[in-house]
Amino acid sequence: MITFANPTTQKMASGCESLELTEAGTWESFPSFAAKFVEQIGATVIEKIEAPDMHLWVIEYEGTKLNFVYDDFPNGVSVEPLNKNGQPAINKLYKLVREQSQPNGL
Repeated sequence: MITFANPTTQKMASGCESLELTEAGTWESFPSFAAKFVEQIGATVIEKIEAPDMHLWVIEYEGTKLNFVYDDFPNGVSVEPLNKNGQPAINKLYKLVREQSQPNGL
């Protein structure tokens, strides 16, 4: 199971909050990491988009489409709502990730 040292949320320019998972990782490691994480949370990959400085996967998590992003500047992996309707899914995912990242599941 993938766990994170300090998952947080961060306010976006849209006013929504993104789930910031980690500042670790590389361009090369993101696809295998992302595939494992998507499976872990029970999501489905809808689309994969690659740009010179980022991977952007559109995923569906519990009926809601979200952006799963690796950006190399600043380096980090995040999950972002497409709009305000996606915020409840981000909040639920944040809670799940924090629970899974606690020592001994506590």
